[in-house]
Amino acid sequence: MCATRSLLLGDAERGKTLFQELKCAVCHSVNGVGGKKAPDLGRGRDRGFDPYHLAGRMWNHAPKMWDAMGSAGVATPALDEQQAADLFVFLYAAGYFEMPGNPSSGKRLFLLRRCGRCHGIDTPVGAGIRPVAEWDSPRDAAALAQRMWNHSGEMARALDASKLPYPLFTAQELTDVLAWLRKLRPPGRTDGFAPVSPESGRQLLESKGCAVCHHGISEIESHSTRYGPTEFAAAMWNHPFRTGYYRTPLSDEEMRRLVGYFVAAQFSEERGNPENGRRLFARKRCSGCHDDPSSGAPARSEMSGRMTSFGMVAALWKHGPAMLASMRQRRIPWPRFTGTEMADISAYLHGLQLRRRTSP
Repeated sequence: MCATRSLLLGDAERGKTLFQELKCAVCHSVNGVGGKKAPDLGRGRDRGFDPYHLAGRMWNHAPKMWDAMGSAGVATPALDEQQAADLFVFLYAAGYFEMPGNPSSGKRLFLLRRCGRCHGIDTPVGAGIRPVAEWDSPRDAAALAQRMWNHSGEMARALDASKLPYPLFTAQELTDVLAWLRKLRPPGRTDGFAPVSPESGRQLLESKGCAVCHHGISEIESHSTRYGPTEFAAAMWNHPFRTGYYRTPLSDEEMRRLVGYFVAAQFSEERGNPENGRRLFARKRCSGCHDDPSSGAPARSEMSGRMTSFGMVAALWKHGPAMLASMRQRRIPWPRFTGTEMADISAYLHGLQLRRRTSP
């Protein structure tokens, strides 16, 4: 049994500002920019993450994080659900949930896909074609996607004339190529991907005619695999080959608007198993405080109807420090949750109100 809950759309632009305002950058950096006391949140190690994976990681790491913040003199911030959504999309866009690229593999792929037939690495191959060493290095996946999108029509005609196949790339392959390009000629900026408001991207999807085939948010939700910025870049690169259709050029800002919408919209809902969550609530000893009015912890009835993963993150930062102090006093260990467990327990808490509403 799975329950579906609607999520707020996050805005990476707001999340980036919030990351600074909440003093996260005192300890954490993003792609090398920020504090060095804690892990760089722009350098992830996995793909396909969801909000409940971030909620689980934050929950498990919270006691250590609060202790570090206290030592650094940083006040514990209070987050609401929208801010949690904005921070998640910012970190997602920054690359926290993507595998790093391998520059050596990127160079091999460049040659294997026969890109070097037209684009030399150090010296020009043809008149008017700059070698790769002279390219302006793309600072992120969106910049690479924008260049490839605008170049695809011209490239397809050249490939047809040379009887060469259109080179397709997976997201990881494109990540490797991007890593090679950045190593060959480091970009001037290293602060990571900064997409523009998802609402402006949704409007662009309509104005550019993309919504004729891509029916907005429902089309994005149909994908079972979550897409990071590089997945979207690969999809944009492969798009002309798969559809045979070349659309109008996109500016750098327009590409960021589109990707900002795509990244946020794919997290419009989440699922969890409430029955598994009910068992977890008991096994993790959550009821010891939340079913005891004298503990000061919010009752389950107060959490019903609003416990998405973003709601769990907001609750953690609002009540967590006091909860940790109470648990330490009672000698109760801090509970840890996997991402899937976080999805299930939040589905259970969220669904309490739903069951109450539908009862006769």
